Amino acid sequence: MADRIGSPSRSGLVATKNVNRMLQKSPDEVFAFSSDGQTYTAPKCLIGTPVRKITENGDYWKSGWLSLESFFAQEENEKKAKAEAYRRRQLNPSDKRAAHEYKIHSDNVCKHKKTREIFGPETNYHPNQLVSKHHLPADGLCHIDIMYKLACKISDLKYLQDRRELAMDPWDFIRWRVALKLQPKLLFAAQSGREYVRTIISQIFEGPGTESSPRPYYDPLLRAAIIRSAGYQGRLNSYGKPSDKRKVVKRPSTTTSRIRPANLSRVEKRQKISSQPSTYHGVNAFRAQQQTRRGSLDNPNP
Repeated sequence: MADRIGSPSRSGLVATKNVNRMLQKSPDEVFAFSSDGQTYTAPKCLIGTPVRKITENGDYWKSGWLSLESFFAQEENEKKAKAEAYRRRQLNPSDKRAAHEYKIHSDNVCKHKKTREIFGPETNYHPNQLVSKHHLPADGLCHIDIMYKLACKISDLKYLQDRRELAMDPWDFIRWRVALKLQPKLLFAAQSGREYVRTIISQIFEGPGTESSPRPYYDPLLRAAIIRSAGYQGRLNSYGKPSDKRKVVKRPSTTTSRIRPANLSRVEKRQKISSQPSTYHGVNAFRAQQQTRRGSLDNPNP
C-alpha cells in the first residue's frame, strides 16, 4: 500500500508518490515565453505578464494598485510603534491597551521582515505577478496579509528546493498551482479571474474545511508538501490535527537529496538562515541563462 502523508481530504490521506511527482514537475512543462523572451505565453493565467520583475514606474503598472514601495516605507514606523508600546508596557505592566498594541506592531514588524525577504527590492518576485494583471483585483495583491502568507509558503518551498525535492522555483511553483485552481473558472477567453484570486490564495494552502464551511480551492498535494517542509524544520505544531503530521517527513527515494535532522538546534537554525541568500532565482534566471548561452553560441571566440 502506498505511503500516505498529511493533509487529509474527505477521501483520505495524500499518497507520498503523488506529492513527489508534483514536486518534480519541470518548469518547461508549465511555462512558455514570447519569441523575445520578455513575457509569458503559458500558463493562460500569466499570458502577457513580464518575465522580469515589474516596477512601479514601468508600463505594466496600473495606477490603482497598492504600492509595494510604500508598504516597505512603513516598516520603520512599525518598529517605532512597537518600541513605544514596549516602553509603555514596561512602565505599566497592567496596561492592556499597550500590551495589545505591542502585539499588533510586533506582528506587523515580523510580517514586514518576511515580506521584504521574499518581495523586497533585491529579489526577483513581485506579488502582482502571481497572475496576469487581467486577473488581479483592482488594487492588486500588495496587502500585508496576502504578501505575508505567500512569503511564508515560498520560504517553506525553498526548503524543499534546497533539499532537491522541488524541481521548480518556489514562486513559479505557487503560480502554477494557483493557475490550476483559477483556470477552470475562466469559461471564455476574455473572462477575468479577479473575483477568485484572493479567495484562492486564502484557501489553497489550507485544509479542506468542514461540511458547513468548505474550502473549495484547497490543494491537498500542495498542503502536503508544505507540511512536509514544516516537518523537516521541526514546525509540525503549526499544523493542528495529528493526522496532518503522520509520516510527513517521508522523503522521496532519490540519491540527490541528503537527509537532514528534522529538529535543528537554535544555533544551527540561525546558521542556516544566515547562510541562505535573500534572493531567489526562478524563470527570470532561466531566461537569463538561455540568453547568455545563445550569446556564447553566436560568439564562440570573444
